[in-house]
Amino acid sequence: MSELLQELLRASEKAARIARACRQEEALFQLLIEEKKEDEKNKKFLTDFKTLADVLVQEVIKHDLGKKFPGLEKNVRGEESNEFTNELGEKIIVKVCSSEEETASLLQKVLDDNQLAAQTLARAVHQEVTLTDMALDAVKVTVPLDNIAVWVDPIDSTYQYIKGSGDIQPEAGIYPKGLQCVTVLIGVFLMDSGHPIMGVVNQPFAIKDPGTLQ
Repeated sequence: MSELLQELLRASEKAARIARACRQEEALFQLLIEEKKEDEKNKKFLTDFKTLADVLVQEVIKHDLGKKFPGLEKNVRGEESNEFTNELGEKIIVKVCSSEEETASLLQKVLDDNQLAAQTLARAVHQEVTLTDMALDAVKVTVPLDNIAVWVDPIDSTYQYIKGSGDIQPEAGIYPKGLQCVTVLIGVFLMDSGHPIMGVVNQPFAIKDPGTLQ
């Protein structure tokens, strides 16, 4: 079932692109940062946006795995609930819709009617990811799909994701802090025993582009 491993990689890379978009797109980054006045009326909303980044990554992984392997999405587990309550008291279930426009419309309800932020996120959600790796193509894995479940930690090291710098230098080859520490974690385990059998660790900020400095 090398197709499963390939799909996990694709899902992790799409998740990484969403994480990068939240940090690099100004409309999203202004919602993510914590430098806000104590009396600002949307303080709760700003906290919720950090959770939304996690939830959206989680739902994208669930959606994409289910699209490739129907039924598997029911066995994808994560840390966050996908239910939000907006400023009007409306309960909204965050999910990946059938089109970019529908997803943007849904996210706009969560994002306090911020259309630009919603469209930017929806674009990342629906972007196709193509990966080519001859070594990966050669991997042969036999996995019983009816006995597996997936655990997701959408954005691990949340504090570094929000506050971390991309200019930290490694110590003995290891980054003690900074954006390089942020990961998207996906693990597959057998439901009958709980034993882990495969996984993907994606570092969205592992490499800085020398041209764009992003």
